[in-house]
Amino acid sequence: MKRRNIFGALLGMAAALASGLALAAAPCPPSPVNVAGGGSATTPCVAAGTSYSTSFSLTENPISEGGKWTNGKAVGLDWNDVKTTPGRAFASMQSGLTGSRYNDSTAHLSPSFMTYTPNQFAEGTVFRVAGYSASHEVELLLHFKITPNTARGYEVLWGATGYLAIVRWNGPLGNYTPLYDPGLPGIGPAADGDVLRAEMVGNVIKVYKNGALVATTTDGTYTDGQPGMGFWPVDGATPQNFGWKNYTAGNL
Repeated sequence: MKRRNIFGALLGMAAALASGLALAAAPCPPSPVNVAGGGSATTPCVAAGTSYSTSFSLTENPISEGGKWTNGKAVGLDWNDVKTTPGRAFASMQSGLTGSRYNDSTAHLSPSFMTYTPNQFAEGTVFRVAGYSASHEVELLLHFKITPNTARGYEVLWGATGYLAIVRWNGPLGNYTPLYDPGLPGIGPAADGDVLRAEMVGNVIKVYKNGALVATTTDGTYTDGQPGMGFWPVDGATPQNFGWKNYTAGNL
């Protein structure tokens, strides 16, 4: 997207304040912290590029925010949609209740709203109800594309127990390829307020927890697609107890 002039930027800021949604320069990641299982390297500050941020000001099922999202059930048919209430995004239902166990609740930003470059990031801040424990994952998506009966791209998943993995979705329901899967203890249990960030530059995928590098892998299968998010609550999990409280995606 071309850089806006000053007048246009002021108008955009006013609209963002009114709606709780904003287009802005890609933010710098949070300051580095020590993370179990991770390194101390941090994401470089990205001054250029375009990003979209939301704190989910609306109650929607599926998430739309004025047509900005493509959902797994509404468009993909075989998966589930992402649901929001003010300040939260989460799964619309427990996976596996109907159909496949792998019918995650997923959504990516619509290319009709904004088309992202191959070098992109997705970042989310966790919300988690105090004391909640279940088989439940939050997800960040990169290079994602949902069409009827097809969902493909890259998923970075973080389980409530601390498990972290990166997988490639190959299109059909339940068809995926693990790219990074070290098992437990992972990166530590996801806590309310933690920030997870996934970046893809070229064929390299990097994952950061609270600014510290925790995972790296490579794959060059998909070179286009959109950033997004998803959730996988299974085996008696409560969808609304674990999700994202805000989300940002942008170009790098």
